[in-house]
Amino acid sequence: MISFNKIILLAGSLSLLNNCALLPENKIPAKLLDMPSLSESLKSDAQAEKIVREWPKAQWWQDFHNAELNRLIETALKDSPSLRAAAARLTQAEAVADYQAADMLPSINAGIEFHQRRFSETDFYGPNGGKTFTGAYIDPAVFRYHLDLWGKDKAALESALGKEKAQASELAMARLMLSTAIARSYIRLCSSEEDIELAHGLTEQAEKKMQLAELRWQRGLISQDWVYVGKQQLEAARQRETRMHNQAQLLRNRLAVLVGQGPDWGKTIHIAENKVAGHLPQPESIALGLLAHRPDVAAALWRVEASAQLIKVAKANFYPDVNLVGFAGLRSLNLKDLFLSNGASAAYGMGPTITLPIFEGGRLEAELKNQQAAYDAAVESYNETLLVAVQQVADSLAEWRQTLEHDAAQERALEAANAEATLAEKRYQAGLSSRDGIIDAEAALIQQRLTASELRTAHLLAAVGLIEALGGGYENTT
Repeated sequence: MISFNKIILLAGSLSLLNNCALLPENKIPAKLLDMPSLSESLKSDAQAEKIVREWPKAQWWQDFHNAELNRLIETALKDSPSLRAAAARLTQAEAVADYQAADMLPSINAGIEFHQRRFSETDFYGPNGGKTFTGAYIDPAVFRYHLDLWGKDKAALESALGKEKAQASELAMARLMLSTAIARSYIRLCSSEEDIELAHGLTEQAEKKMQLAELRWQRGLISQDWVYVGKQQLEAARQRETRMHNQAQLLRNRLAVLVGQGPDWGKTIHIAENKVAGHLPQPESIALGLLAHRPDVAAALWRVEASAQLIKVAKANFYPDVNLVGFAGLRSLNLKDLFLSNGASAAYGMGPTITLPIFEGGRLEAELKNQQAAYDAAVESYNETLLVAVQQVADSLAEWRQTLEHDAAQERALEAANAEATLAEKRYQAGLSSRDGIIDAEAALIQQRLTASELRTAHLLAAVGLIEALGGGYENTT
């Protein structure tokens, strides 16, 4: 039997015969971008410096303290078809990695072959020429082990593991995108329901003003033009209220689909006040944070690693391939002699089988070129993903800070509108102004409340956008 050292020596000699110089010259691969600087973008005012320096939690939506939002997202994470599809793709990637790992282990099989053969009279079969035999090969143990001399199997396994981790990161990204989409739609739905009530108040004020104009016209105090103006304003207010009702219904339908339910399920969604306790978290180290906490960046980086390993596989194909093969069993040309020959039918063997890629018609070079191009594409995809991620963080942070400033300004405007409405009521009670002043002041106050609602919604949406840009609690520990 050939020893293992002899096998290695033989494989090494054959690799020299194959001449490794046939490998194409190494091309210059694409390079991964360094983390772009965000030092200027992260400079914050006194308000932003109070931010807690920790990442969003994995269940970040609980910081909104809204039981209905919690219910929607948790239902979606269980019932969404898109998440189930992403989970199935992850299971596929895990199965491929398991298969690749199993391929590195020795295999032992059993084989049974029954045959009837006629040997040619004009070949070298001697006295058996021209005869027909019914025989069998029974091998209860067929051993096979691939000697991974060039690291091909290991590289293939590392590539499969990289793809598995990339798929896991993409599942996390799908969860993040789904949960933030639900949060945005629910925030808009709550805002729409609030705006419907305020819009109804504007409709009532427009109706009061039109009734007042009709009364004055009937008494000859004003021309009919003012009545027509009042009717136009009333119908415009009614149209606005109708549009808001329709928008709310569309948001309910969208939420139902996102959660993985039918449209009628949207009618069961309850409306609750939205609020965020305290300030949103911001990473202490944005460079390390984006690499560890952005699932799309992590997925792109794992795909780069998987592509790099496939280049190793393509290069290993240029070298001799060595398999250690063995068998033990019974073999006989005559079936009747298989078990009645006192051990004469016993057969066994063990030895290496070596294949040499002498001429492949350019297939090996083409495969290597293909894998190198795939690596370059994966690197550039990572670079683009990283740049987009950095931009999203900078944009989301700027938008979130802006909404804080707008909210503060709107609170002052709302206080002024409330004071104006109170003053208009006092003037009317004192006989210093007509009822128009009260109606206009009330309408202005409602309009300011609508603006405040819009700005609060913008702030909450900016909060969700910032959480999404920071990875939403995802953590790539590797």
